[in-house]
Amino acid sequence: MSSKAKKKKPKVKKVKWGDKKWIKIFAPKIFNNKEIGEIIGLEDTIIGRTVENLLYDFTGKYSDISLKLLFKVTNVNIESGRAETIFASHQYTSDYIRSLIGRGSSKIQIIKNLTTKDGYIFRVTGICTTIKRARSSQIDLIRKIMDEVLREFASLYNHEKFIKAMISRELDNQIQRVAKTIYPLSNSVLIKSKLISIPEGGEDKEVPDEQFDIIEVDVKRSRKSEIKRSERINVKKLWHPKNESQSSDKVSKGNSSNNDSSEESEE
Repeated sequence: MSSKAKKKKPKVKKVKWGDKKWIKIFAPKIFNNKEIGEIIGLEDTIIGRTVENLLYDFTGKYSDISLKLLFKVTNVNIESGRAETIFASHQYTSDYIRSLIGRGSSKIQIIKNLTTKDGYIFRVTGICTTIKRARSSQIDLIRKIMDEVLREFASLYNHEKFIKAMISRELDNQIQRVAKTIYPLSNSVLIKSKLISIPEGGEDKEVPDEQFDIIEVDVKRSRKSEIKRSERINVKKLWHPKNESQSSDKVSKGNSSNNDSSEESEE
């Protein structure tokens, strides 16, 4: 046989449409096993597929319409027509992320692999945005706070409760509570997460309660990273435009001059 002869390719058995079945897909227990869609295929082709939903589909709150959830099929029962899933990732929409970053502010980002108490590994991306531009020493300190709070929180809870904390923005609030003492923040959001690894024998369980411990972080401020006294006492001053502040100064000066003239006339 010559080398130029073509090798015969093995014949692939074509799957007929009649062999495929519609399977209902259900969310994990932490999402109350809600039905999230249907998919057609064979048992071995359905496992591993992903289904995307919005958090709005579970809560009905319009504020949750920007958060996308991704679920991965792990188990299929053809007889009952049911497929079970696990939480694979979450991500906010790009337009929502752009809306978080204002002009003249500082964006502080962290990407970190976190291991939960039961051995699940997540890759989490979080950002903090300041009201005005912060100094490099303040940015470094806020990033360190984000790192410590995330690592400590993951070590305290199983993956179900860690997912719940990310989606309910409990982790965002915990980070902002500590980081805003370094510099006033406009936002603190975990914009993305992804399940990297599942331990052997990992099971899907329900979240026992909605309560979370408050994470305490020892913040060692350097002299350069201290907030100015005026910023610490009245953060609202940072929101006022220059034109408004100048006009208010003119009004106050005009009032003071009127008061002085009235006092002189009385004398």
